[in-house]
Amino acid sequence: MGINSVIRVVKWPFLTGLFLMLVQPAEGQLINVQSLVSSDSLMIGDQIHYTLRVDADSEVEFILPYIKDTLSNTLEVLSQLSSDTSVSEKRTVVEQSYIITGFESGSQIVPSQEVIYNRGGVVDTARSMPLIINVYEPVVDTSQQIRPIKPPINTPITFKEVLPWAVAGLGGLLIVGAAIWLLVRFLKQKRDPEGRLLKSLEPAHVIAFRELDRLKYEKIWLKGEVKQYYSSLTEITRRYIERQYEIPAMESTTEEILHAFRMTNPEDNLLDEMLMELLELADLVKFAKEDPLTVDNQTNLNNAYIFVEKTYPRFYREEEKKEAGDE
Repeated sequence: MGINSVIRVVKWPFLTGLFLMLVQPAEGQLINVQSLVSSDSLMIGDQIHYTLRVDADSEVEFILPYIKDTLSNTLEVLSQLSSDTSVSEKRTVVEQSYIITGFESGSQIVPSQEVIYNRGGVVDTARSMPLIINVYEPVVDTSQQIRPIKPPINTPITFKEVLPWAVAGLGGLLIVGAAIWLLVRFLKQKRDPEGRLLKSLEPAHVIAFRELDRLKYEKIWLKGEVKQYYSSLTEITRRYIERQYEIPAMESTTEEILHAFRMTNPEDNLLDEMLMELLELADLVKFAKEDPLTVDNQTNLNNAYIFVEKTYPRFYREEEKKEAGDE
């Protein structure tokens, strides 16, 4: 047998054994890094799985490369699919899988990945073998006639699809309803800040007498707070008129209040004069810085008492007439 025959006999078993040693690391090998793909070809825009696998001795510490959004200039990483680690007494195996795609046709290279490792204070680098992926364009049959674009597929709407819109619509209705309610309440409060136009549980004169008693007890005009005193006195009187006569006195000027009061109470000029004197003096104190005498302060307080005392019985008489007429 010649030397060439011997080489042919030995060559193929030797190469086969060498290949197995490369792809299947020996039990005592420190670290082995592999790049794996689920397919070696894909159409432009399609997706395949790329896996980086590290098999290392348990005494070896290593750092995986950071793969974010690209593998190369022509291969993109869409997302990380999984990460798995298995540890035994002698080996540690880490696998990280990604979804990749390509948009440039031709043979694209998946570059080698570097893993830095440390064993016993000695730092080194292990690398995976580069891979080649064939990216091809879709084949268009130009011999066929161009067909019109297919219409969208009519699929039934599911409850899961409708639910977000229904919740959003209901939430919108609630918001609009709440806004309208707040607006109505605001306008109502603006016209009548404390519900004065609504009938109180207490008669208007009872409330007025109680507030006048409080003002009389405080005697704030003796403390120099004359402006505050007349503001409180006219506010009590205006609220009484508003509750009793249903005149919007809190928002009206003195002239408007006097005109409305004369229309509802034309027979008693004395009350009209008392009310006019009280309101006009209060305006002078508040806006013209008038400084009335102490006796005037007491007199106007007494006039407010008299005004309420003289006007409220009229409404009781009217109520009695109504009740008698109903009977």
